[in-house]
Amino acid sequence: MVESTNFLKGAFAACDPEDSSKPAQIIPFRFNPEALSRQLSVERGQGGGGASGAAPAQGAGTGNNSQGADADAGALKESFSVLVRLDLADRVEAGPSGINRNLGILPEISALEDLMYPVDSQAQHASDGTEATQARAKRPLVLFVWGEKRVVPVKITAMTINETFYNAALYPIRAEIEISLEVLTEQDARDNTRVRSSLNFTGKNRRDMANLYFANVGQTDVTLPPPS
Repeated sequence: MVESTNFLKGAFAACDPEDSSKPAQIIPFRFNPEALSRQLSVERGQGGGGASGAAPAQGAGTGNNSQGADADAGALKESFSVLVRLDLADRVEAGPSGINRNLGILPEISALEDLMYPVDSQAQHASDGTEATQARAKRPLVLFVWGEKRVVPVKITAMTINETFYNAALYPIRAEIEISLEVLTEQDARDNTRVRSSLNFTGKNRRDMANLYFANVGQTDVTLPPPS
C-alpha cells in the first residue's frame, strides 16, 4: 500500500530567449511522470585522444564542460526522456480552470507543441518581408523543473504525441506525450543569464547531494592499496 504523499508538480517553464525580464510561462504536469530516463555521455575529444573527462570549469552547473586544460577531454552531454500524461478528467476534478472543457486537452497539447516553435519577435512584426536577410527567429528557452533541486535549461529535440481518447467533436481528452530533452551546455550559457543561473543552481545542488552522501553514508570497509 502506497502512503498518501503531497507531491510537487514537475513543469516546463518557457522563457523569452532574448528578454530575461519577461515572466516565464509555466506548463505544469497534470500527473507527475512515473519514470524519467536520463543519459550521461562523454563525447570524444577533438584531439582524438579518447573520451576522458575534464575537470569541471569554474562555476560549471551540470558538468557540461567546454574544453578545459586537457585538450583531449570530451564535453559531457546529458539528455532526458520523460513521458507526460494528460487527462481531461483530472482537470475537471481539480475544479474550474477557465478552459472550455469541450476543447478537451487540446490547449495543453498545443502549449507543449509550441515549445518547439520559434517565438514571435518585435523584429518579425516590424518586418515587411522585403529585407535581403532576416534574423532567424529563436525558440523559447525551456527550463525543465523536476523537484526543488533540479531546474535545468533544455532543448526539446523530439516529441511523440499519442492521443488515445476523443470527445464527440474529436477533441482529444486523454494523451501520452513522450518528450526528448537535451540539457544546454556551458557554451549556451555564455550569452544567457537564465541558462547560466539554472546550470549553476542545479550543479551546486548535485555537488551538495554527493557530498552529503560521502559525509554520511559513503564510508565503507573497503581497503584501498597505498599509492605506489
